[in-house]
Amino acid sequence: MRRLVSAAVLFLSAVALAAPAFAGETPDPAPAPDAPKAGSKDAKAKADGVVCTRETPTGSLFPVKVCTTAAQRQQQNANSRRAQEQLQSGPDVIPH
Repeated sequence: MRRLVSAAVLFLSAVALAAPAFAGETPDPAPAPDAPKAGSKDAKAKADGVVCTRETPTGSLFPVKVCTTAAQRQQQNANSRRAQEQLQSGPDVIPH
């Protein structure tokens, strides 16, 4: 019985470390050993606020790399908030 409990604790702690806390949340990236050079592609991407994450589409087992800019993420957040507000406000037409 003790082995079973120990195995369960080890498994759960490994899962907690490997997976983000919420769906869509990405873990904090490790700090880069050296900063990108001023004229490099990485420096331009960092200046534009480009963030790349690996997301698994619904119905697939294979994650894909998705890169978005800060403006795209702000637009997605605004769209999500607007959709949530519409769902919570109820129907526009009251049935008779």
